[in-house]
Amino acid sequence: MEQNSDSEAIVRSKQVLEVFAVGSEFCRFIDRIDKTDRATALLFLQSILPALYLKGTFLPAVEVGDDSANERFVTEEEYETVRLQLANFFGDSDFFSAVDLADDAVDSSPISLSELLTDIYTDLKDFLMLYAKESLSAKENAVASCQYYFHNGWGARLLLALPQIHHLVANNYNGPSTNQEI
Repeated sequence: MEQNSDSEAIVRSKQVLEVFAVGSEFCRFIDRIDKTDRATALLFLQSILPALYLKGTFLPAVEVGDDSANERFVTEEEYETVRLQLANFFGDSDFFSAVDLADDAVDSSPISLSELLTDIYTDLKDFLMLYAKESLSAKENAVASCQYYFHNGWGARLLLALPQIHHLVANNYNGPSTNQEI
């Protein structure tokens, strides 16, 4: 019985609830990105991606009592719909060059911002939907999967996307001249 209460305390911890809150905000935004102007979208992504990464680093480990409660919700069709929507939104800025060290190999082939963001969206949406279920087993699986995918998926993808987002924000910046001496 004590393991159950420990597990319940973990899945309802501040760290998990913060990932849930920021992940919800990110997914809602991606769902409505076509209703947002480019500058606003880029500024939002520039601020939420670091917050997601930071919150992801604090996800606690949870022991899953029943892994049969684990589920994925985002279908291939939904994934492709979101990816195409993002590819359309980013247009010519969708592909960029970067070094991806995720597989312990240098890969400098073009990377798609829409694919990176859709991968992040998929992992977080699956977490949100599974965590929203009432059972403790579902919540344990949601947290364990989110932590796993942070370390083996969306965390690294987020770090690949952020420099491109930064670059796009910097190139759209119309503020005071940056040629001032410091």
